[in-house]
Amino acid sequence: MNQTVQAHGLMPGLRITNYSQWCSLQKHLQTGGTLTPLLPLGNDAAIVWVPKNGCSTIKRVWLQLQGCHEQQLLSDPHGSALHHTYWLTPEELKIAAQHRALIAIWRDPIDRFVSACRSHLIELTRAKIDQKLHANTVDEASCREALEYQRNLFLQHGIASFADDADPIYAMNDVALQLQHWIPCHIDWSHHTIPQVAYLGGDPGCYHSLHGMENINELIEHWQTVSGMEIDASSQHVSRDLEDENPWRRLKRQHLTPEALRALHQFYSADWAFLELAQTVLKTEKSDQQAA
Repeated sequence: MNQTVQAHGLMPGLRITNYSQWCSLQKHLQTGGTLTPLLPLGNDAAIVWVPKNGCSTIKRVWLQLQGCHEQQLLSDPHGSALHHTYWLTPEELKIAAQHRALIAIWRDPIDRFVSACRSHLIELTRAKIDQKLHANTVDEASCREALEYQRNLFLQHGIASFADDADPIYAMNDVALQLQHWIPCHIDWSHHTIPQVAYLGGDPGCYHSLHGMENINELIEHWQTVSGMEIDASSQHVSRDLEDENPWRRLKRQHLTPEALRALHQFYSADWAFLELAQTVLKTEKSDQQAA
């Protein structure tokens, strides 16, 4: 690749400008591809966001760091930040890492899956799927065609949507056992449950630092200190605040059966391997820097 990047120059990568591009990107990820979503921080750093890894908070903070204080934009951080996100191939990520300190949040894959279930598993019920297809088609004929396509896709993968009154715990365990079939069947669900390495890439050596979910507040405090700005980092849509009125929000890790846990550990094996390698690579790099 001949592309080069300077710290003060343009970033490499794909920019998403319409829904068609978003769908194409998701299909690339669903089929095992890798694209890293990156938001520049100043001229020499960048944050990589991963769905369900505190990315709502990260995007809201990033928008504020850019000088955005409009509540309408901050209330939809995903849509607002998407237009500013650069989607990098593994080769482009290595180029960017030469000029920027890359930061990312890593999350326990099982906790991430359960979080996705709390917020999005209800989208796999029949009413929600029908509602989504009706909202995204221009007329009744197009809707019927989309519904037929969706039914055939489910049949092809040997799965089916859940009844509207399905038990959320049953649904979560059923999906855990068939996650590889659900991912290519539902875009809004899949990008929350695709392995983190699809977004992080496979080389932890590209990163200046990886932080756990428990370190997000510490990271935000650092940005606030460095920028000299007052940042609102309050969380939105926290499950515990909604679980009384929505049983899907009550799902917890302990609701997973041993069989479901085994299936998830196998499915997310690449995420665990990435963390294990990162602990070695980043520790070694830090030791080398201290020695220098």
